[in-house]
Amino acid sequence: MPLTCMARIRPIWERARVDWYPYQLETAARVVDEMGGRAILADEVGLGKTIEAGLVIWELMHRGQAERILILTPASLTAQWCGELAGKFDLAFEVNPDGNRWRTAERIIASLDLAKRAPQRQWLLERDFDLVIVDEAHRLKNRNTQNHQFVRDLRTRFLLLLSATPLQNDLTELYSLVSLVRPHLFGSYNQFWRHFLIDKRTPKNPDALRAILAQVMIRHRRRDLSLEFPDRRVSLLPLRLFPDEQRLYEAVSAVVRSEYARRAETSASILPLLMLQREVCSSAPAVAGTLGRLARRGDPGPFADLYDLARSIRRHRKAEVLLGLIPEIGEKAIVFTEFRATQDFLAELLKQAGIPAVKFHGEQASWEKEQAIRRFQGDVPVLISTECGGHGLNLQFCRNVINYDLPWNPMRVEQRIGRVHRLGQEADEVYIYNLCAEATIEEYILWLLDEKINLFRQVIGELDVILRQLERKRGIETRIAEIALTARDHDDMRRQFEYLGNELESYARRAEPMRSALALRP
Repeated sequence: MPLTCMARIRPIWERARVDWYPYQLETAARVVDEMGGRAILADEVGLGKTIEAGLVIWELMHRGQAERILILTPASLTAQWCGELAGKFDLAFEVNPDGNRWRTAERIIASLDLAKRAPQRQWLLERDFDLVIVDEAHRLKNRNTQNHQFVRDLRTRFLLLLSATPLQNDLTELYSLVSLVRPHLFGSYNQFWRHFLIDKRTPKNPDALRAILAQVMIRHRRRDLSLEFPDRRVSLLPLRLFPDEQRLYEAVSAVVRSEYARRAETSASILPLLMLQREVCSSAPAVAGTLGRLARRGDPGPFADLYDLARSIRRHRKAEVLLGLIPEIGEKAIVFTEFRATQDFLAELLKQAGIPAVKFHGEQASWEKEQAIRRFQGDVPVLISTECGGHGLNLQFCRNVINYDLPWNPMRVEQRIGRVHRLGQEADEVYIYNLCAEATIEEYILWLLDEKINLFRQVIGELDVILRQLERKRGIETRIAEIALTARDHDDMRRQFEYLGNELESYARRAEPMRSALALRP
């Protein structure tokens, strides 16, 4: 049945110049008419799940079935949702309302983390909603978490869960999401296991599982749609660290391996060691902070000397390359780093160079994040973001992504790129620049991403196939960590990465059992 609300929406879209696609209209119609307004929208990154959700809202409102609406999102996306619904659908929502408005406002957009805490939690649980929408719904994948339990306890007639990655680690996550939308579809957890799983990552009967999922889940993949996405232009920018920086890297790596061997005998935590190994590839200021904290805990051991070395470094090769690259690009650019200390360091460096920049990170309040994006969309040419900005943000007014450091999880790299490589990107090409320090673990990670996983030419759905296979043994971050902690020298590290790369390459040539569970017909 066609959407009855389109006569009202088309004039809005014409004024706002909204690009839309037939599959989005078909999705909304299926959600309302075939799935009873309770569904999981699982389109791959950048295919317009927000448009589909907005259409569902409008259709239910147009039919007189929805007035009280609650939208739950990560804190960094509340303002974006508010702007999208206002600009593209002429719908006004209150964002994280004050006081009694949690009890009375008809349309609310709220941070899930804020909504689940007292007193908001109780106020919302006392209400009857017509429609609840949860964005980034993979945060509900664990049935035992407060997030899942809070959404489960909300009283609502209609429920939409949005996630490009509804299956991240194992098939039981599908049960968690489906049980929210249609509690009795799979039966009990034990019944789900008995009927559908050989183990957590292998379906017993993929066809039957697919048929049931098709009753509640709609998933579109880029390769199945006749859509033209901008080309990706990828630049790999290898660089040689300055001698002091290389000496710091080698010294930190040696201490990490030595400390790992010692701690393995005592079952002491190795997380600080992994943090050191990642930070030393990012920046001396980033690793200096962790070294300083370790040096102040009891026996400073080798950490005090390393801290002094990190603090003494005055020239930073990556930073100098970045300072040359940004004017060369001559357009807006997003600079991604994993670490706040690196972010602060780069912000100060750009300021000294007379290049305006704004920071985006998870410790900012919602209004600060909103202001950062607004300034970046305005006259500030550079956004420096931590991983917080790699999820959900629509930044297609920019077409340049600079990976200042590389995460050990390829999915995070792809999610960063997805901020600009998505529907609505008007440029014919998007540009990805990868800074890479030679003679460090970063060189091997970039080789793995580019040569073996072929990440920069893949899309997120294809990447899923490869990584799910690997996780049947151990995840890629775990494998890279093992190499970092055990490699005797650069030759040994190269051999271990080649072995991992060949393993990933073989997975890329195989069919993936878990992928078949999500290969739903549009």
